[in-house]
Amino acid sequence: MPRALRAARRYWKITAISVFSLSIAMALGIIALSISNTVLLLPPAAPAADRLAMIYLRSPDQAIGEISYPDYQYLREHNHVFTDIAAAPNSVGLNDNFDSQGREVKVVARPVSENYFAVMGIRPYLGRFFSPGDDRHDSLAAVMTWSCWKRLGSDVHIAGKTLFGRTIVGVTPPEFTGAFYGVNGDLLTNLYGDYDRAWFTQRETRRLFLTARLKPGVTREQAQAEMTALSGQLASAYPNEDKGRSAVLTRATLLPPDAIPDMIWATSVLMGLVLLVLLIACANVANLLLAAAVGRRQAAAIKLAIGAPRGRLIREFLAESLLLCAVSGALGYAIAAAVAARFADFTVVFPMWGAFSFGVNLKFSGAVLGFTLALIGIASLATGLPPALYASSPALAQMMGGELAVGGTRKSVWRNALVIVQVAICTFVLVGMGLGQRNLYNLRHANLGFSARNLIAVNVFLRAEGYDTEARGREFYDTLRRTVSGLPGVQSVTLASELPLLGSSAIPLQAPAGVKITAVNHIVVDGAYFATIGLPLLAGRAFDNSDRQDGPAVTVINRKMAETFWPGQSALGKTLMADKPARPFTVVGIAADSKYDDIDEPLAPFMYCALSQNYSAQVDLLARTSGHPKLWVAPLAQSLRGLGLKVMVDPVTFDGWMNLATFGERVAAIGVAILSGLALLLATIGLLGAISYSVGERKKELGIRVALGARPGQLLSMVLRQTAIVTGAGILIGILLGIAATMVLQSQLYRIGAMEWTVLLPVASGMLALSLLVACFSARPWLLIDPMDAVRHA
Repeated sequence: MPRALRAARRYWKITAISVFSLSIAMALGIIALSISNTVLLLPPAAPAADRLAMIYLRSPDQAIGEISYPDYQYLREHNHVFTDIAAAPNSVGLNDNFDSQGREVKVVARPVSENYFAVMGIRPYLGRFFSPGDDRHDSLAAVMTWSCWKRLGSDVHIAGKTLFGRTIVGVTPPEFTGAFYGVNGDLLTNLYGDYDRAWFTQRETRRLFLTARLKPGVTREQAQAEMTALSGQLASAYPNEDKGRSAVLTRATLLPPDAIPDMIWATSVLMGLVLLVLLIACANVANLLLAAAVGRRQAAAIKLAIGAPRGRLIREFLAESLLLCAVSGALGYAIAAAVAARFADFTVVFPMWGAFSFGVNLKFSGAVLGFTLALIGIASLATGLPPALYASSPALAQMMGGELAVGGTRKSVWRNALVIVQVAICTFVLVGMGLGQRNLYNLRHANLGFSARNLIAVNVFLRAEGYDTEARGREFYDTLRRTVSGLPGVQSVTLASELPLLGSSAIPLQAPAGVKITAVNHIVVDGAYFATIGLPLLAGRAFDNSDRQDGPAVTVINRKMAETFWPGQSALGKTLMADKPARPFTVVGIAADSKYDDIDEPLAPFMYCALSQNYSAQVDLLARTSGHPKLWVAPLAQSLRGLGLKVMVDPVTFDGWMNLATFGERVAAIGVAILSGLALLLATIGLLGAISYSVGERKKELGIRVALGARPGQLLSMVLRQTAIVTGAGILIGILLGIAATMVLQSQLYRIGAMEWTVLLPVASGMLALSLLVACFSARPWLLIDPMDAVRHA
C-alpha cells in the first residue's frame, strides 16, 4: 500500500481526475440502488416489518385491483391468520388554510382505518393515535406526521389543537413518512370520516388496499390459502360483484401494489443508465492509468529480468487501482448520503394543485453498503487490469529498440478500445436523452382534438368554501359564470368536473347487444364546454337550459362511442342505461374524438354528462381569452377573491396543465439529461487525457516529421484523421445500441420510430465534432514544439 500511495502522489493529476470521475459515478450508483432498495425491497418502518403483508384483488380484467369496504370487513372478521387487517385508499386529499402570518399552508391528507397504527405497530411521538371512539362518521380526528409537524413549527403542544378543520390527536415517529412512499401523508385522517355512509355498503365500489400483520407461527403460504378460501366464499355469496375475484397476498412495501410494476421498470432503466455512466468512468480511469503505465514499463521489465514474478507486478498495479477506487467509493458514498439527507424532504409546486411536500427518506442499508463494496471491487479490476497486463509483459527486444519512446501498437490497441467503449456508451446515453426530448416534443405537438389556444383554468371546491348545500352551490355557479364572463377579453366560460388531459372517471353502463363494454369514462360539463375548448359537435346539440335536474337524463358522446355502440346508425336519440343505480340517458349530441386522460391514449368511447343534472361540489372553471392567457391570471384570481373564494392556487394556463399532464415524461427526460450530461463530461475528460497522452508519446515521431518538412496543419490533419477513425467506430456502435434500445422501448414512447433520425444524426454529428475539438485542443501544444527539443527529450 505505501508503494500505491507513492504512485498516487507521483501521478497526482491522474489520481485527481480518476477520483473525481469514479466518485461521481459511484455516488450515482449508490443513490440509484438506494432508491430501488427503499422503494421496492424495504418494508415500511415498523417493528417486525417482515410479518406485515399487503392484500389486493386479482380479477380476469385487472391484475392488481382494490377492495371494497364490505369485502374488507368480511376478510377482517373471518380470517384466522392475521392479528388484524388495516385499510387505506390509494388516494390523497388536500387541505388548505392560512397560518397566523397569513401564509398559505397546504397539507396532504391520507385516510386510514382506525386500527392502522395498531397493525403497523408504531408508537406516537406526541399524543396518541386513533382509538375505537374515533371511528364515528362524524369524527374529525387526525394524526400528523413528524415531517409535517416539523414543517409547521414543531409545536410540542399540538395534540388537542384544531388545524385544517381537524383535531390533531398525535404525531407519528420521525421514521414514519406516511401511509405510502413518496407524497408525505401530512395528516392521517380517519377513514370513516372521509367518505359518505353509502360508500361503506357498496361492494362494487373498490378503493382500498389492505395491510395486515401475520399471527406468530403463520406462514405467508398459509395466509394466502385462507385469503383464497375467503375470496371463494365472497364470490359464491355475491356473484354479481365478486365473481372471478381473488385476494392476493404480497410482502408489505412502501409503494401500493399497483405502482410497483411501473417503479420496477423505472428503477431498472435508472440502474442501467447509472451503470453505463460508471462504465464510462472506469474506461476513463483505465485509459489514464494505461498512459501512466507506459512510463513504468521499463522499471517493470527490469524487475522481470531479475526474477520478479509477473503476478507480483500485477498485484502492485491492482493495489494502486484499489486505492483509487476505495477512496472514490468512500467519497461517492459520502456524496450520496449528503444528497439523500439534503433531499429527504422537498417541495414541488404543481399547476392546479399547488405545493406538495415529498418525503424520500432513502435507506442506506447493508445491501447498499455491500453494493458499494462490490462497485469498488469491480471498478478496481476494470481500471487496474488493462494497465497491469500491459506494463507487466514488456518485450525486452522492443525495449532495446526504443518502442517506448515512439509508442507501440499493443498499447494503442488497448487505448483505442477503451476510447471506443467510452464514446459508444456516451453516444448511447445521449441517444436516450434525445429520445426523451423528442418524446416530449411529440406529446406537446400532438393533435388533441380541441383548440388549446388561450385557455386558462382554476379549481373551485365549494364544500371547502362553505357552500354545503346543492341549492347554494348551483346558485353560486351561475354567479361565477356571470362574473368571469364580465372580465374584459374573456370570450367564453365553462364549468367541468375535470380538465382535458387531467383525468376522467368510469361510469357503469349496459351496452347494446353485441358490445362487450360494461363501463366508459366520462366527465360532467355545462352547455358552454364544447364551444369554450373548441371541440366540434358533429351532430345534435350541446346541453342547454332544457336539460333540467328533474328532466330526462341526457348525454353527449364522442364519435368513437357512436361508431362502437350503433355502427351504421345515427346515435342521436338512442337511449342507454348508465350510472349506479342505472338510469336511462338519451344521446342528444355527438362530439369529435379528443384526448381525455393521456395524450398517447388510444381512441375509446367517452360520455359527457350535463352539470345541470349531475351536481358536483368541485369543478374546474375554464375560460378562453382574446390574448395570451397569462395576462388574465391576476384578474381572474382577483375576481374570484371578490366573490369570497380563497383561491390558494393561482389560475393556470393550458401550458401549465400540459406540464402537469406530461409530468412523468418530463421527470424522466430531466433525469436522463442529467445522466447524459455527466456521461458526456466524463467521456470528454477521458478523450482529453487519452488523446493528449497518445500525441505526447509520439512527440519524437512528430519532431522528426517537422524536421523533414511537415507543416503543423498536416500533423493536425493526421491526428484528427486517426481520432475520427477511433471515435467514429465508437459512435457507430453507440448508434446501433440506441436503435436496438429504441425498438425495445418503442411502446413507451409517443410516435417514435426505430430509426429516429432527428435524434440519431444530431447525436452522431455532435459526438464526432466534440471528439475532433478535443483532439485539436489536446494535440496543439505538441504540434508547436521545437523539433530538436522533441527528438532530444522524447
